[in-house]
Amino acid sequence: MQQLTPQDTAFLSIETPELPTHIGGLVFLRPEAGSGFGFAAFAEFVRERLGAVDRFSWQLQEVPFGLDRPYWVTRENFDPADHIHEIRLPAPYSHESLSKLVGRIFERPMDRSRPLWDMTLIGGLPGGRYAVLWRTHHCMMDGASGASLTEQLFDITPDAKREIAPKLSEDATAGERLSTSKIYGRAMMNASVLPQKQSKYLGQIANSLLTKDKKETKDKAGSSTSESDSNVLAPKSRLNGVVGPHRGFAWSSVSLDDVKRIKNTLGVTINDVVLAITGGAVRDYLEARGGLPSKSLIASVPVSMRAKGDTAIGNQIRELPIYWGTDCEDPIERLTAIHNHASEAKRKAHEGDAFDLIGMVSEALLPGALNLLMRGAAKAGDHMPLPANAVVSNVPMAPMPLYCAGALIEQVIPLSLLAPTQGLNITVLSYCGELHFGLVHDPALVPEAWDLAGLIGKNLQKLQGALDREFEDSISA
Repeated sequence: MQQLTPQDTAFLSIETPELPTHIGGLVFLRPEAGSGFGFAAFAEFVRERLGAVDRFSWQLQEVPFGLDRPYWVTRENFDPADHIHEIRLPAPYSHESLSKLVGRIFERPMDRSRPLWDMTLIGGLPGGRYAVLWRTHHCMMDGASGASLTEQLFDITPDAKREIAPKLSEDATAGERLSTSKIYGRAMMNASVLPQKQSKYLGQIANSLLTKDKKETKDKAGSSTSESDSNVLAPKSRLNGVVGPHRGFAWSSVSLDDVKRIKNTLGVTINDVVLAITGGAVRDYLEARGGLPSKSLIASVPVSMRAKGDTAIGNQIRELPIYWGTDCEDPIERLTAIHNHASEAKRKAHEGDAFDLIGMVSEALLPGALNLLMRGAAKAGDHMPLPANAVVSNVPMAPMPLYCAGALIEQVIPLSLLAPTQGLNITVLSYCGELHFGLVHDPALVPEAWDLAGLIGKNLQKLQGALDREFEDSISA
Protein backbone atom coordinates (compact mmCIF):
# COMPACT_ATOMS: atom_id res chain seq x y z
CA MET A 1 0.00 0.00 0.00
CA GLN A 2 1.50 3.31 -1.11
CA GLN A 3 0.91 6.30 1.14
CA LEU A 4 1.63 9.69 -0.41
CA THR A 5 4.86 11.35 0.67
CA PRO A 6 4.56 14.50 2.81
CA GLN A 7 5.50 16.73 -0.13
CA ASP A 8 3.05 15.04 -2.51
CA THR A 9 0.35 15.41 0.14
CA ALA A 10 1.12 19.11 0.48
CA PHE A 11 0.09 19.70 -3.15
CA LEU A 12 -3.29 18.16 -2.31
CA SER A 13 -3.67 19.94 1.01
CA ILE A 14 -2.95 23.43 -0.32
CA GLU A 15 -5.60 23.07 -3.04
CA THR A 16 -8.69 25.28 -2.84
CA PRO A 17 -11.48 25.84 -5.41
CA GLU A 18 -9.73 29.07 -6.50
CA LEU A 19 -6.24 27.57 -6.41
CA PRO A 20 -6.21 24.13 -8.09
CA THR A 21 -2.81 22.45 -7.94
CA HIS A 22 -2.57 20.49 -11.15
CA ILE A 23 0.10 21.08 -13.80
CA GLY A 24 0.16 20.27 -17.49
CA GLY A 25 1.24 21.08 -20.99
CA LEU A 26 -0.09 22.11 -24.39
CA VAL A 27 1.40 19.95 -27.14
CA PHE A 28 1.08 21.10 -30.77
CA LEU A 29 0.87 18.18 -33.21
CA ARG A 30 1.27 18.10 -37.01
CA PRO A 31 0.01 14.79 -38.43
CA GLU A 32 1.11 13.61 -41.85
CA ALA A 33 -1.53 14.08 -44.53
CA GLY A 34 -3.54 10.90 -45.00
CA SER A 35 -2.23 9.33 -41.77
CA GLY A 36 -5.71 8.86 -40.34
CA PHE A 37 -4.90 10.81 -37.20
CA GLY A 38 -8.00 11.73 -35.23
CA PHE A 39 -9.70 11.29 -31.89
CA ALA A 40 -10.29 7.53 -32.22
CA ALA A 41 -6.69 6.83 -33.27
CA PHE A 42 -5.31 9.09 -30.55
CA ALA A 43 -7.48 7.52 -27.84
CA GLU A 44 -6.38 4.03 -28.87
CA PHE A 45 -2.72 5.12 -28.82
CA VAL A 46 -3.09 6.50 -25.28
CA ARG A 47 -4.94 3.37 -24.16
CA GLU A 48 -2.09 1.20 -25.40
CA ARG A 49 0.70 3.31 -23.90
CA LEU A 50 -0.73 4.41 -20.56
CA GLY A 51 -2.68 1.22 -19.97
CA ALA A 52 0.70 -0.45 -19.47
CA VAL A 53 1.73 2.00 -16.71
CA ASP A 54 0.13 1.19 -13.36
CA ARG A 55 0.64 4.72 -12.10
CA PHE A 56 -2.08 6.14 -14.32
CA SER A 57 -4.72 3.80 -12.90
CA TRP A 58 -4.23 5.00 -9.34
CA GLN A 59 -6.75 7.10 -7.47
CA LEU A 60 -6.82 8.55 -3.98
CA GLN A 61 -8.18 7.12 -0.77
CA GLU A 62 -8.28 10.20 1.43
CA VAL A 63 -8.30 10.11 5.23
CA PRO A 64 -11.39 11.72 6.82
CA PHE A 65 -10.95 15.27 8.18
CA GLY A 66 -7.41 15.44 6.80
CA LEU A 67 -6.01 13.56 9.79
CA ASP A 68 -3.29 11.81 7.77
CA ARG A 69 -1.76 11.54 4.34
CA PRO A 70 -3.90 9.85 1.65
CA TYR A 71 -3.18 6.49 0.02
CA TRP A 72 -2.93 5.42 -3.60
CA VAL A 73 -5.35 2.63 -4.54
CA THR A 74 -5.86 0.92 -7.89
CA ARG A 75 -9.02 1.83 -9.79
CA GLU A 76 -11.00 -1.18 -10.94
CA ASN A 77 -11.88 -1.57 -14.64
CA PHE A 78 -9.57 1.30 -15.53
CA ASP A 79 -9.58 2.51 -19.15
CA PRO A 80 -7.24 5.38 -20.07
CA ALA A 81 -9.57 6.39 -22.92
CA ASP A 82 -12.13 7.50 -20.32
CA HIS A 83 -9.79 10.38 -19.47
CA ILE A 84 -9.56 11.72 -23.02
CA HIS A 85 -11.90 14.41 -24.40
CA GLU A 86 -12.33 16.09 -27.78
CA ILE A 87 -13.04 19.75 -28.63
CA ARG A 88 -12.87 21.59 -31.95
CA LEU A 89 -12.10 25.30 -32.13
CA PRO A 90 -14.45 27.37 -34.32
CA ALA A 91 -12.96 29.20 -37.30
CA PRO A 92 -11.11 31.47 -37.69
CA TYR A 93 -8.27 30.16 -35.52
CA SER A 94 -6.14 32.45 -33.37
CA HIS A 95 -3.66 31.91 -30.54
CA GLU A 96 -5.94 34.03 -28.35
CA SER A 97 -9.00 31.81 -28.95
CA LEU A 98 -6.95 28.70 -28.20
CA SER A 99 -5.50 30.25 -25.04
CA LYS A 100 -8.97 31.21 -23.77
CA LEU A 101 -10.18 27.64 -24.25
CA VAL A 102 -7.10 26.25 -22.52
CA GLY A 103 -7.58 28.69 -19.63
CA ARG A 104 -11.22 27.64 -19.13
CA ILE A 105 -10.31 23.96 -19.07
CA PHE A 106 -7.20 24.41 -16.95
CA GLU A 107 -8.96 26.42 -14.22
CA ARG A 108 -11.31 23.55 -13.36
CA PRO A 109 -10.24 21.50 -10.30
CA MET A 110 -9.70 17.82 -10.99
CA ASP A 111 -12.13 15.13 -9.83
CA ARG A 112 -10.49 13.38 -6.85
CA SER A 113 -12.75 10.33 -7.21
CA ARG A 114 -10.86 9.39 -10.42
CA PRO A 115 -7.21 8.99 -11.39
CA LEU A 116 -5.85 12.53 -11.37
CA TRP A 117 -5.04 13.17 -15.02
CA ASP A 118 -6.84 13.92 -18.26
CA MET A 119 -6.24 14.97 -21.87
CA THR A 120 -8.18 17.10 -24.32
CA LEU A 121 -7.56 16.73 -28.05
CA ILE A 122 -8.25 20.12 -29.66
CA GLY A 123 -8.93 20.30 -33.40
CA GLY A 124 -9.49 23.24 -35.73
CA LEU A 125 -5.88 24.44 -35.88
CA PRO A 126 -4.50 25.59 -39.27
CA GLY A 127 -3.14 23.01 -41.68
CA GLY A 128 -4.93 20.08 -40.08
CA ARG A 129 -2.87 20.39 -36.92
CA TYR A 130 -4.06 19.51 -33.40
CA ALA A 131 -3.21 20.51 -29.85
CA VAL A 132 -3.33 18.23 -26.83
CA LEU A 133 -3.92 19.75 -23.40
CA TRP A 134 -2.61 17.42 -20.70
CA ARG A 135 -3.43 17.98 -17.02
CA THR A 136 -1.91 16.01 -14.14
CA HIS A 137 -2.26 16.75 -10.47
CA HIS A 138 0.98 17.96 -8.88
CA CYS A 139 0.65 15.32 -6.14
CA MET A 140 1.48 12.72 -8.82
CA MET A 141 4.71 14.23 -10.08
CA ASP A 142 7.08 17.18 -10.30
CA GLY A 143 8.66 18.49 -13.48
CA ALA A 144 11.48 15.95 -13.53
CA SER A 145 9.29 12.87 -13.01
CA GLY A 146 6.69 14.38 -15.33
CA ALA A 147 9.26 14.51 -18.10
CA SER A 148 9.97 10.81 -17.59
CA LEU A 149 6.26 10.02 -17.80
CA THR A 150 5.89 11.83 -21.11
CA GLU A 151 8.42 9.39 -22.51
CA GLN A 152 5.60 6.86 -22.48
CA LEU A 153 3.76 8.91 -25.12
CA PHE A 154 6.59 10.48 -27.13
CA ASP A 155 8.67 8.63 -29.74
CA ILE A 156 11.78 9.53 -31.74
CA THR A 157 10.24 8.32 -35.03
CA PRO A 158 6.65 8.54 -36.31
CA ASP A 159 6.27 4.77 -36.54
CA ALA A 160 8.20 3.71 -33.42
CA LYS A 161 7.38 0.32 -32.01
CA ARG A 162 8.79 -0.24 -28.56
CA GLU A 163 8.26 -2.21 -25.42
CA ILE A 164 6.51 -0.21 -22.71
CA ALA A 165 7.80 -0.65 -19.16
CA PRO A 166 4.91 -1.56 -16.81
CA LYS A 167 6.48 0.35 -13.90
CA LEU A 168 8.57 3.48 -13.68
CA SER A 169 10.13 2.74 -10.29
CA GLU A 170 10.21 -0.20 -7.92
CA ASP A 171 8.50 1.64 -5.09
CA ALA A 172 5.59 2.82 -7.26
CA THR A 173 2.86 0.45 -6.05
CA ALA A 174 -0.77 0.76 -5.06
CA GLY A 175 -3.25 -1.66 -3.54
CA GLU A 176 -6.79 -2.19 -2.34
CA ARG A 177 -8.67 0.25 -0.13
CA LEU A 178 -7.85 0.19 3.57
CA SER A 179 -10.49 -0.39 6.21
CA THR A 180 -11.57 2.52 8.41
CA SER A 181 -9.90 0.98 11.48
CA LYS A 182 -6.54 0.63 9.67
CA ILE A 183 -6.72 4.20 8.38
CA TYR A 184 -7.31 5.66 11.84
CA GLY A 185 -4.70 3.37 13.44
CA ARG A 186 -2.04 4.49 10.97
CA ALA A 187 -3.12 8.12 11.39
CA MET A 188 -2.51 7.91 15.15
CA MET A 189 0.95 6.41 14.62
CA ASN A 190 1.93 9.09 12.09
CA ALA A 191 0.59 11.88 14.31
CA SER A 192 2.78 10.74 17.19
CA VAL A 193 5.94 11.93 15.39
CA LEU A 194 4.58 15.38 14.51
CA PRO A 195 5.88 17.15 17.67
CA GLN A 196 9.44 16.10 16.84
CA LYS A 197 9.14 17.43 13.29
CA GLN A 198 7.55 20.66 14.50
CA SER A 199 10.44 21.22 16.92
CA LYS A 200 12.91 20.75 14.08
CA TYR A 201 11.32 23.46 11.93
CA LEU A 202 10.76 25.84 14.83
CA GLY A 203 14.51 25.66 15.40
CA GLN A 204 15.15 26.46 11.74
CA ILE A 205 12.82 29.47 11.93
CA ALA A 206 14.59 30.78 15.04
CA ASN A 207 17.99 30.37 13.37
CA SER A 208 16.70 32.09 10.24
CA LEU A 209 15.48 35.10 12.23
CA LEU A 210 18.80 35.40 14.05
CA THR A 211 20.65 35.33 10.74
CA LYS A 212 18.44 38.10 9.42
CA ASP A 213 19.12 40.33 12.44
CA LYS A 214 22.89 40.02 11.91
CA LYS A 215 22.84 41.12 8.27
CA GLU A 216 24.52 44.43 7.51
CA THR A 217 23.11 47.11 5.23
CA LYS A 218 24.90 47.21 1.90
CA ASP A 219 24.99 49.66 -1.02
CA LYS A 220 22.62 49.20 -3.94
CA ALA A 221 24.95 46.92 -5.89
CA GLY A 222 25.35 44.72 -2.85
CA SER A 223 21.69 44.90 -1.88
CA SER A 224 20.67 43.66 -5.28
CA THR A 225 22.13 40.38 -4.22
CA SER A 226 21.22 40.46 -0.55
CA GLU A 227 17.63 41.57 -1.08
CA SER A 228 16.86 38.23 -2.58
CA ASP A 229 17.85 36.38 0.53
CA SER A 230 15.18 33.95 1.69
CA ASN A 231 14.74 35.97 4.88
CA VAL A 232 13.61 39.09 3.00
CA LEU A 233 10.00 39.45 1.87
CA ALA A 234 9.08 40.49 -1.65
CA PRO A 235 7.63 43.94 -2.38
CA LYS A 236 3.96 44.30 -3.25
CA SER A 237 3.24 44.61 -6.96
CA ARG A 238 0.42 44.54 -9.50
CA LEU A 239 1.09 40.82 -9.95
CA ASN A 240 -0.02 40.13 -6.40
CA GLY A 241 -3.34 40.05 -4.58
CA VAL A 242 -6.24 37.69 -3.97
CA VAL A 243 -6.09 35.09 -6.76
CA GLY A 244 -9.48 34.35 -8.26
CA PRO A 245 -10.82 31.16 -9.89
CA HIS A 246 -10.14 32.13 -13.52
CA ARG A 247 -6.99 31.36 -15.50
CA GLY A 248 -5.43 32.95 -18.53
CA PHE A 249 -2.66 31.46 -20.63
CA ALA A 250 -0.11 32.98 -22.99
CA TRP A 251 3.14 31.71 -24.45
CA SER A 252 6.26 32.64 -26.39
CA SER A 253 9.45 30.96 -27.57
CA VAL A 254 13.11 31.92 -28.01
CA SER A 255 16.14 30.22 -29.53
CA LEU A 256 17.98 27.93 -27.12
CA ASP A 257 21.22 28.53 -29.06
CA ASP A 258 20.92 32.30 -28.45
CA VAL A 259 20.47 31.65 -24.73
CA LYS A 260 23.43 29.25 -24.68
CA ARG A 261 25.70 31.79 -26.37
CA ILE A 262 24.94 34.29 -23.62
CA LYS A 263 25.41 31.59 -20.97
CA ASN A 264 28.82 30.63 -22.35
CA THR A 265 29.98 34.22 -22.86
CA LEU A 266 29.24 35.27 -19.27
CA GLY A 267 29.86 31.95 -17.51
CA VAL A 268 26.34 31.69 -16.09
CA THR A 269 23.58 29.07 -16.33
CA ILE A 270 20.63 28.76 -18.69
CA ASN A 271 18.33 29.29 -15.73
CA ASP A 272 20.17 32.53 -14.89
CA VAL A 273 19.48 33.79 -18.42
CA VAL A 274 15.84 32.72 -18.15
CA LEU A 275 15.48 34.71 -14.93
CA ALA A 276 17.24 37.71 -16.48
CA ILE A 277 15.03 37.95 -19.56
CA THR A 278 11.79 37.23 -17.68
CA GLY A 279 12.82 39.75 -15.01
CA GLY A 280 13.44 42.31 -17.75
CA ALA A 281 10.07 41.50 -19.33
CA VAL A 282 8.25 41.93 -16.01
CA ARG A 283 10.12 45.20 -15.41
CA ASP A 284 9.01 46.58 -18.81
CA TYR A 285 5.45 45.31 -18.33
CA LEU A 286 5.06 46.95 -14.90
CA GLU A 287 6.89 50.14 -15.86
CA ALA A 288 4.56 50.67 -18.83
CA ARG A 289 1.60 50.46 -16.45
CA GLY A 290 3.06 52.71 -13.76
CA GLY A 291 3.44 49.93 -11.22
CA LEU A 292 7.16 49.10 -10.97
CA PRO A 293 8.32 48.88 -7.33
CA SER A 294 11.67 50.49 -6.51
CA LYS A 295 12.79 47.29 -4.81
CA SER A 296 13.40 44.22 -6.99
CA LEU A 297 10.68 41.62 -7.27
CA ILE A 298 11.48 38.12 -6.03
CA ALA A 299 11.02 34.99 -8.17
CA SER A 300 10.26 31.70 -6.47
CA VAL A 301 12.38 29.12 -8.30
CA PRO A 302 11.71 25.39 -7.83
CA VAL A 303 14.97 23.43 -7.63
CA SER A 304 15.07 19.67 -8.02
CA MET A 305 16.66 17.85 -5.09
CA ARG A 306 16.85 14.58 -7.00
CA ALA A 307 20.00 12.51 -7.21
CA LYS A 308 21.36 12.12 -10.73
CA GLY A 309 19.42 9.47 -12.64
CA ASP A 310 16.52 9.42 -10.16
CA THR A 311 13.23 9.25 -12.08
CA ALA A 312 11.03 8.02 -9.23
CA ILE A 313 7.43 9.20 -9.17
CA GLY A 314 6.54 12.09 -6.88
CA ASN A 315 7.88 15.49 -5.87
CA GLN A 316 11.44 16.21 -4.77
CA ILE A 317 11.76 19.97 -4.99
CA ARG A 318 12.66 23.05 -2.98
CA GLU A 319 11.37 26.56 -3.66
CA LEU A 320 14.16 29.16 -3.55
CA PRO A 321 13.41 32.92 -3.48
CA ILE A 322 15.74 34.53 -6.05
CA TYR A 323 16.44 38.19 -6.81
CA TRP A 324 14.69 38.93 -10.14
CA GLY A 325 16.53 42.11 -11.10
CA THR A 326 13.44 44.22 -11.86
CA ASP A 327 15.15 47.20 -10.17
CA CYS A 328 18.09 47.00 -12.57
CA GLU A 329 17.88 48.70 -15.98
CA ASP A 330 21.13 47.32 -17.42
CA PRO A 331 20.51 43.75 -18.70
CA ILE A 332 24.09 42.55 -18.12
CA GLU A 333 24.17 43.89 -14.56
CA ARG A 334 20.79 42.20 -13.95
CA LEU A 335 22.07 38.84 -15.21
CA THR A 336 25.29 39.06 -13.18
CA ALA A 337 23.42 39.89 -9.96
CA ILE A 338 20.92 37.07 -10.57
CA HIS A 339 23.74 34.59 -11.16
CA ASN A 340 25.53 35.58 -7.95
CA HIS A 341 22.47 35.26 -5.79
CA ALA A 342 21.12 32.09 -7.41
CA SER A 343 24.48 30.36 -6.92
CA GLU A 344 24.50 31.24 -3.23
CA ALA A 345 20.85 30.22 -2.74
CA LYS A 346 21.43 26.84 -4.39
CA ARG A 347 24.55 26.25 -2.31
CA LYS A 348 22.60 26.87 0.89
CA ALA A 349 19.77 24.59 -0.24
CA HIS A 350 22.04 21.67 -1.07
CA GLU A 351 24.03 22.13 2.16
CA GLY A 352 20.85 22.33 4.22
CA ASP A 353 21.39 25.96 5.29
CA ALA A 354 18.31 27.42 3.57
CA PHE A 355 14.92 27.39 5.29
CA ASP A 356 12.67 24.76 3.66
CA LEU A 357 9.11 26.15 3.61
CA ILE A 358 7.70 23.22 1.61
CA GLY A 359 9.33 20.77 4.01
CA MET A 360 7.91 22.57 7.01
CA VAL A 361 4.29 22.70 5.88
CA SER A 362 4.32 19.18 4.45
CA GLU A 363 5.99 17.40 7.35
CA ALA A 364 5.00 19.42 10.42
CA LEU A 365 1.27 19.98 9.75
CA LEU A 366 -1.66 17.62 9.35
CA PRO A 367 -3.18 17.80 5.84
CA GLY A 368 -6.44 19.20 7.22
CA ALA A 369 -4.63 21.93 9.16
CA LEU A 370 -2.56 22.84 6.11
CA ASN A 371 -5.71 23.18 4.01
CA LEU A 372 -7.28 25.55 6.56
CA LEU A 373 -4.07 27.58 6.64
CA MET A 374 -4.00 27.80 2.85
CA ARG A 375 -7.63 28.91 2.63
CA GLY A 376 -6.87 31.71 5.05
CA ALA A 377 -3.76 32.74 3.14
CA ALA A 378 -5.66 32.72 -0.18
CA LYS A 379 -8.21 35.20 1.18
CA ALA A 380 -5.69 37.44 2.96
CA GLY A 381 -4.40 39.26 -0.14
CA ASP A 382 -2.40 42.37 0.83
CA HIS A 383 -2.56 41.39 4.50
CA MET A 384 -0.43 38.29 3.87
CA PRO A 385 3.41 38.42 3.97
CA LEU A 386 4.71 37.90 0.43
CA PRO A 387 7.64 35.46 0.13
CA ALA A 388 7.81 35.90 -3.67
CA ASN A 389 6.01 37.74 -6.46
CA ALA A 390 5.77 34.91 -8.99
CA VAL A 391 7.10 31.44 -9.78
CA VAL A 392 9.68 30.87 -12.53
CA SER A 393 10.62 27.25 -13.26
CA ASN A 394 12.65 25.54 -15.96
CA VAL A 395 12.17 21.95 -17.16
CA PRO A 396 14.41 20.33 -19.82
CA MET A 397 13.02 17.99 -22.44
CA ALA A 398 14.37 16.40 -25.62
CA PRO A 399 16.79 18.24 -27.96
CA MET A 400 15.54 16.30 -31.01
CA PRO A 401 12.12 16.19 -32.74
CA LEU A 402 9.60 13.85 -31.14
CA TYR A 403 6.34 12.27 -32.25
CA CYS A 404 3.07 11.42 -30.54
CA ALA A 405 0.69 8.88 -32.09
CA GLY A 406 2.64 9.29 -35.33
CA ALA A 407 2.25 13.09 -35.43
CA LEU A 408 5.23 15.46 -35.23
CA ILE A 409 5.40 17.45 -31.99
CA GLU A 410 6.03 21.05 -33.06
CA GLN A 411 5.91 22.74 -29.65
CA VAL A 412 5.36 21.82 -26.00
CA ILE A 413 4.16 24.72 -23.85
CA PRO A 414 4.15 24.04 -20.08
CA LEU A 415 1.37 25.09 -17.70
CA SER A 416 1.58 25.26 -13.94
CA LEU A 417 -0.30 26.36 -10.83
CA LEU A 418 -0.74 29.71 -9.11
CA ALA A 419 0.20 30.19 -5.47
CA PRO A 420 -1.79 32.31 -2.99
CA THR A 421 -1.35 36.06 -3.64
CA GLN A 422 0.73 35.31 -6.79
CA GLY A 423 -1.11 35.99 -10.03
CA LEU A 424 1.64 34.78 -12.38
CA ASN A 425 3.55 31.57 -13.02
CA ILE A 426 6.17 31.35 -15.78
CA THR A 427 7.26 27.82 -16.61
CA VAL A 428 9.89 27.19 -19.26
CA LEU A 429 10.47 23.98 -21.21
CA SER A 430 13.34 23.32 -23.60
CA TYR A 431 12.48 21.26 -26.67
CA CYS A 432 14.09 20.82 -30.06
CA GLY A 433 16.32 23.91 -29.99
CA GLU A 434 13.84 26.32 -28.41
CA LEU A 435 12.81 27.50 -24.97
CA HIS A 436 9.02 27.60 -24.69
CA PHE A 437 7.60 29.96 -22.04
CA GLY A 438 4.13 29.21 -20.65
CA LEU A 439 2.53 32.06 -18.69
CA VAL A 440 -0.38 30.97 -16.48
CA HIS A 441 -2.01 33.96 -14.81
CA ASP A 442 -5.06 35.38 -13.10
CA PRO A 443 -6.50 37.74 -15.75
CA ALA A 444 -7.68 40.16 -13.04
CA LEU A 445 -4.14 40.56 -11.65
CA VAL A 446 -2.16 40.21 -14.88
CA PRO A 447 -4.21 41.62 -17.77
CA GLU A 448 -2.77 41.75 -21.30
CA ALA A 449 -0.50 38.80 -20.61
CA TRP A 450 0.25 38.43 -24.33
CA ASP A 451 2.11 41.74 -24.05
CA LEU A 452 4.20 40.28 -21.23
CA ALA A 453 4.88 37.12 -23.26
CA GLY A 454 6.09 39.21 -26.19
CA LEU A 455 8.49 41.15 -23.97
CA ILE A 456 10.47 37.99 -23.16
CA GLY A 457 11.94 37.72 -26.67
CA LYS A 458 12.54 41.47 -26.76
CA ASN A 459 14.54 41.28 -23.53
CA LEU A 460 16.66 38.47 -24.95
CA GLN A 461 17.44 40.82 -27.85
CA LYS A 462 18.29 43.61 -25.39
CA LEU A 463 20.71 41.32 -23.59
CA GLN A 464 22.33 40.22 -26.84
CA GLY A 465 22.63 43.85 -27.96
CA ALA A 466 24.26 44.87 -24.68
CA LEU A 467 26.82 42.07 -25.01
CA ASP A 468 27.58 43.05 -28.62
CA ARG A 469 28.15 46.67 -27.60
CA GLU A 470 30.38 45.61 -24.72
CA PHE A 471 32.43 43.45 -27.10
CA GLU A 472 32.76 46.29 -29.62
CA ASP A 473 33.84 48.69 -26.87
CA SER A 474 36.51 46.26 -25.71
CA ILE A 475 37.84 45.91 -29.27
CA SER A 476 37.97 49.66 -29.87
CA ALA A 477 39.68 50.22 -26.51
